[in-house]
Amino acid sequence: MKKALSAILLLLVFSFYAKSQNSSLHGKIFDSDNNILPGASVIILGTGSGVNANESGEYLFNRLSAGEITVQASFVGYKTQSVQIEIGPGENTRDFVFEKQEITLESVTVTSQKREQQIIDVPITMSVLNSRFIEDNNITGLNELSEFVPGLLVRMQGTDRPSFVIRGLTSDEVSPTAQPRVSVFYNNVPISRISGAAVELFDMQQIDVLKGPQGTLFGRNAQIGAIHFISKKPDNSLNGFVNAGAGSYNRKELSGAINIPVVKNKLLVRAAGIYDYRDGYIKNTFGGNLNGKNTVAGRFSVRYLPSAKDKIDLVVNYQKDDDPGLGFMSMNYPNTEGSKNPFDYTASLEQGDNLATEKEIFDATLSARHYVNENNFWTSVSSFRKISAYSRWDGDGTAAAAIDMSEDDGARQFYQEIRYNYSVKNRLNGSIGGSYWNEHASQDYWFSPNDQDMFHLFFDTGYLVTPDGQPASMPNLPNDPQLGPLAGMPLGTNHQEENNSSAVNQAFEGFADATYLLTNKLSVTGGFRLIREWFELTSEAKMTGGEPSTLGMLSGNYPNLFFKPSEEKIISESATAFTWRAGFKYAFNENNNLFAGFSKGHRPKVLQFTSAGEEQVLSEEKVYSFDLGFKTAGKRLWFDIGTFSHRYLNFQTSAWVADANTGEFNYIVKDGGKASAFGVETNLRYAIFNALHIFGNYAYINAVFADKDTDGAEQAYAGNKFRLTPDHSFSVGLNGRIGITKNLNLFAVPSWSYKTKIFFEDANTPGLEQDGYGLLTFRGGIECPAQKITLAFWASNLLNEEYIVSAGNTGSLFGNPTCIPGAPRMLGTRISWKF
Repeated sequence: MKKALSAILLLLVFSFYAKSQNSSLHGKIFDSDNNILPGASVIILGTGSGVNANESGEYLFNRLSAGEITVQASFVGYKTQSVQIEIGPGENTRDFVFEKQEITLESVTVTSQKREQQIIDVPITMSVLNSRFIEDNNITGLNELSEFVPGLLVRMQGTDRPSFVIRGLTSDEVSPTAQPRVSVFYNNVPISRISGAAVELFDMQQIDVLKGPQGTLFGRNAQIGAIHFISKKPDNSLNGFVNAGAGSYNRKELSGAINIPVVKNKLLVRAAGIYDYRDGYIKNTFGGNLNGKNTVAGRFSVRYLPSAKDKIDLVVNYQKDDDPGLGFMSMNYPNTEGSKNPFDYTASLEQGDNLATEKEIFDATLSARHYVNENNFWTSVSSFRKISAYSRWDGDGTAAAAIDMSEDDGARQFYQEIRYNYSVKNRLNGSIGGSYWNEHASQDYWFSPNDQDMFHLFFDTGYLVTPDGQPASMPNLPNDPQLGPLAGMPLGTNHQEENNSSAVNQAFEGFADATYLLTNKLSVTGGFRLIREWFELTSEAKMTGGEPSTLGMLSGNYPNLFFKPSEEKIISESATAFTWRAGFKYAFNENNNLFAGFSKGHRPKVLQFTSAGEEQVLSEEKVYSFDLGFKTAGKRLWFDIGTFSHRYLNFQTSAWVADANTGEFNYIVKDGGKASAFGVETNLRYAIFNALHIFGNYAYINAVFADKDTDGAEQAYAGNKFRLTPDHSFSVGLNGRIGITKNLNLFAVPSWSYKTKIFFEDANTPGLEQDGYGLLTFRGGIECPAQKITLAFWASNLLNEEYIVSAGNTGSLFGNPTCIPGAPRMLGTRISWKF
């Protein structure tokens, strides 16, 4: 009997204990207009348990003990709420509704740690530009991001080859196997092949820029940072917009979007598109213009919600650029009007309308999410992407036909990721998963030199063109005894050669990342990514037309001049890499925190062939990074500051390199040895009152090559600064509105940005740099809130600052560097209607 009573008592105790442990608390978080607040922070005071609301604004605490608890909910820009809740057996529900403040900054939710969070909760140095900021500051091109993100520079020579530079590290690709150091993502899919990363900025939800190695979160290519473009997705309301505008250089633009809930809470669609045309701002005396724009792009998005726990998104993008060529202008020789001044914006490039910059992108991404509960869910991302790009340019920048070149690129990419987000006892929050990436890339260089003009560059005569810019052709080699049997030989006018490369790149990656809440104030973060990658590069060179190059007998590449003819050659490499991060965050309160992180970044081996057909394999580039930062936020203020220190091994730099045997030059990636960088970045936004906000940012970067390499030998670039990296950069601006009548507002959004000297080559070649300069931009006009109509006027480079965006380029190989001037002042107007 006693045993039976004891068993029953134990069963009752166990049942009570189990019941108490199975108690849960869940709910949603809204603002007073019934808008959900994903990323809102919810913690149970005194326990160290906490979560962020998911994309539906939901949170969940389970395995709670019965009794009274204090729950604190916070969201930047709103007053923090703390409530006492009596937890009973089973499910308990408590929603939070935040009242809008009289004066507040717009809140920011990010997914940089692969779950919805407020930006202040993320222990990473990062900047976010949301849709409102993008619109207010008339950000329509990738290069304009540089003015609003500290530590970021986006160099755009044309529309197809952006160079993303974060903290001094440049995302260049020379070989089709070379992987960028800055990872570019579009709706959670890597698009880092340079041509494909030149996306059009329309109907964007936000742009996230993360600094420092992000390999754990964003994959192996995020060696020193990541940029994530996020487009707007369908929602449950009928809405949209139409924009139409005109401006300088025959600018014409038309864009719009429409969102339709076909079946509310079940099937939602959104369609958006843009047409953007502008004549080039550089006149070509041989016909046409250069550095213009002609873009058509569209996006179709579908969201299907088969159940309360499932969400499926399909996004299909198409973009076509049919732009004129690039305005490379010689820095040594005049145009046919006798001018060497690039800011006359007149070039003399003999191919005229044949010069072109073209690109076509198609991609489709299918994402699916299944919720186990509010805090635990599976995510699958599948994507196919196809890119083709073609450019033809004048490498000598004169009326002579010395360097006529083109590049034809293509890539097909497939990406699959499966990720599980978890929350264990609401103290351990993170994700684990794996991905597969496959790319087939091609790169064809075509070179058509006119030997009679090329002679002057080959022998550095200084007479490529006459003082009035006309070609000074040389029909024969000189009768110089030093030339031996070649003396007096005729020089041809028509020669064509090609270098054809293709690559198969693929990688399997496994990753895990977690944040553990030690207390309500202190959390630690750690993660790793294990990478197995394969690269195969195929290359061949041949003469494709015309007559053999006489000068090729001197370069050693006969019958070609630049690319030595060769049969198909193949390099194959595989490697395993490991990246990681670790750090902590200490929250003084819900609006102020200090964070620090230490991480390792990785850039894979580079496979390449020289122009003589010799194979080269460069070692993996590594970076070790330390970051320390502070963030503070309130209803009126956002401020963050971060310091960093990077140390590089096997630093990979692109340069013209002379072959030790032949003396010929090749543009390749080389091992620059050891390098380092340190600096500080800061952002500020402040709402003086609702109708007047100010914003600004500042970055200091000291990025230099070390005096000695890993073997202790002197380095060629010892003490040199990284290219495309100003020591100091900053921007300031304000956003003001004033009511004229009950339904008529005036608004103005001016901003000014400044950068100190920029070198365009790691060699820091004198003359190939841009001194410090500033750019003033403006957007202002009138808006009718009731009708949702805005008439805006905009200006870029309002003070007509003269600056160049590149210097050196192909012409540097032959001592004839070229440059491209930055865009002059442009003005325009745009009318918008939102519904």
